[in-house]
Amino acid sequence: MRLLSHHPWSLRSTLISGTLLLPPLGAALSPLRADLYNAPAIPTNATLPDGTLGYWQPTVVTLISGETEAVLVDTLFTAAQAEELGDWIAATLGSRRRLSAIYVTHGHGDHWFNAAYLQRRFGPGVRVLATRGSVAHMASQLTGGFRDFWDGLFPGQIAAESFRVPAVAALDDDDDGPARFEVEGRVFDAVDVGHSDTDQTSFLHVPALRMVVAGDIVYNDVHMWMAESPAQKQRDAWLRSLDKVAEVSPQIVVGSHHRPGGVDGAFNIEASKQYIRIFSKLRQESQSAEELYNKMLEAYPDRLGKLVLWLGCQAQFAPEDGPSQPERDEL
Repeated sequence: MRLLSHHPWSLRSTLISGTLLLPPLGAALSPLRADLYNAPAIPTNATLPDGTLGYWQPTVVTLISGETEAVLVDTLFTAAQAEELGDWIAATLGSRRRLSAIYVTHGHGDHWFNAAYLQRRFGPGVRVLATRGSVAHMASQLTGGFRDFWDGLFPGQIAAESFRVPAVAALDDDDDGPARFEVEGRVFDAVDVGHSDTDQTSFLHVPALRMVVAGDIVYNDVHMWMAESPAQKQRDAWLRSLDKVAEVSPQIVVGSHHRPGGVDGAFNIEASKQYIRIFSKLRQESQSAEELYNKMLEAYPDRLGKLVLWLGCQAQFAPEDGPSQPERDEL
């Protein structure tokens, strides 16, 4: 694996029997494939307004592999999830391929807390990569407010080593476009978008697969994390970030928080934009967090992840001079 400062060529790919095959360009290149690990929703230590237990959303993790190397896009976060994810990576890669890199799309801890475990399990050669903005934002998860948030929701379930930012190779944009790295001759574009469900987020564009791994910019039929977008200008910024995903014209769009069995189509970009617009409209019509929560459930009765919705609704009505989510006592 090597880092690139510019994109030296473009590729066209052909889909045959579920595997993308590409024509030779100079030296022969092996085909890439992508696999998804589906982590189910897990219970938290928080309750919903009706008194029922709140669950953290189901999540997918993407593994992109060539002939001998593979890149994992984001991780999970509890100790139990780390072991299960590691078992799946080992079974998926087999003996011929090795995990060479973990790309982190943004700073939220549920996307990188397992990185230290995976580096120990798969060896020191596994590099952690992120855009420079995401690297800076990862450190925010180590503040007292965020650590209390994670420990409060998942007491005793997150390993102590998770609350240390691993050594990360920061990827920088250049004048010709986004930051890039290369695996087996294939170029991966790390595209900074700014604010989506938090600040300083990015997506990974894999041109050879016509795929975007969108992190938390795009959601797949689960409630979206609005807790860090209490202002309309932040929600507008998220809409612009979704436009940036659409600009690369992907055919496959993988959102990290994901209904089990949901199709990873580009239509999820527009569905995410529509959710933000409806949330903004209903926020203006609501006088309390519970009213907004109930209105959103009426608008989206089948979306999963009611706890994420409830936390987001509470954040909209936090005192302007009070602590921000997740520093205030939400749970």
